[in-house]
Amino acid sequence: MRLSISCSAALACLVAGGFAPAAVADTADPVVTLKSGRSYRVYGDILVPVEAPPGLRGALTGTRWPNATLFYTFDGSVSASQQTDFRQWAAGWENGSGVRFVENSSATNRILVQIASDIGCGHSAIGMIGGVQDFVIGSGAGCWSSGVVQHELGHALDAVHEQQRSDRNSFVTITDHGIVQQCGQGTWDANYGTVSTDTNTAYDYASIMHYPSPAHYTCNGLDVWAEITVLGGEPAGDPPGSDNVCITAAACQAIIGSSTISARDNWGMALRYGYRIEVSRRGNGSGQVFASGFLETCGVDCYLVSPLSTLTVNAFPNQDSIVTISGACRGQDSCAFSPRENGTVRVTFTKKASIAAIVPVTTRPKPDAIFTDGFDTVQ
Repeated sequence: MRLSISCSAALACLVAGGFAPAAVADTADPVVTLKSGRSYRVYGDILVPVEAPPGLRGALTGTRWPNATLFYTFDGSVSASQQTDFRQWAAGWENGSGVRFVENSSATNRILVQIASDIGCGHSAIGMIGGVQDFVIGSGAGCWSSGVVQHELGHALDAVHEQQRSDRNSFVTITDHGIVQQCGQGTWDANYGTVSTDTNTAYDYASIMHYPSPAHYTCNGLDVWAEITVLGGEPAGDPPGSDNVCITAAACQAIIGSSTISARDNWGMALRYGYRIEVSRRGNGSGQVFASGFLETCGVDCYLVSPLSTLTVNAFPNQDSIVTISGACRGQDSCAFSPRENGTVRVTFTKKASIAAIVPVTTRPKPDAIFTDGFDTVQ
């Protein structure tokens, strides 16, 4: 049985995937073999390796990418201009959290980006499944778009659909207009069934992982659809100001199915992977710098820090130098803060002799006035 979906919006193009599994627990679900040589069961836009336990639950066992770094490579089906698009769209996730996308054709664990026909608009596994895993964008009109690619990258980073959260019934109602009858229970479960999720962020109507309404499917020659009804305004939650994205139920109804990464999408990914904080040294003086409270390193003098954690930076100048730290700790030799975005803490060592001719040795250099919150914002 083939399945299609009308694509009135970019994100809507990927809702149905391209296959209609008969039932989530059925081992006869459609199986495809993709460019990596791996075979998958297809649940909506989720790819589940055939060796994984059958059913949608097997799709939700993804693993976090180590060091917040997702390696990728391109199949020959992806043109040079599409490769440029992909890098630009991947940066949307990088800008708001500590994740990084690094092109590496030899990495043991990586995604293989490819274009395919007759498979729907977008497909990805959830999280890192190990080895080379397929990341598929359909060749149909509207499929190669920022909304579709970024949605699927959300899956690759371990995000599930917003409307499938375990607490979704407090925020939306979803009505089936013939999907189960014509397309099968599996299609419904893969796209609209609730799953056990970590709800460490407030529900987000603006999420790029949220489906639009209505979403139309064609099964057995009939038009069927799912209707999502919003129950209220955006609930309160982090990051600050994100609850202003839509105040009323009507306003939130209008934005579900967004094709852009929301503030809460970025916040949730930062909770998952941390923010990247670089501790940068400068000046003509010398000394030692120590940082603590980080989750894991992400490079030389770089730390992945959860928004809920505190990063402490201590600087110890040598006898011939003095030190200042940028931000709220200016004029001190220690800085502790909880990051709210990617950034840099600048530690400046200055030789006493270099300032003696201008000001008394006991006077510290004027701190950088632009630093106000402990670190510089990455531009």
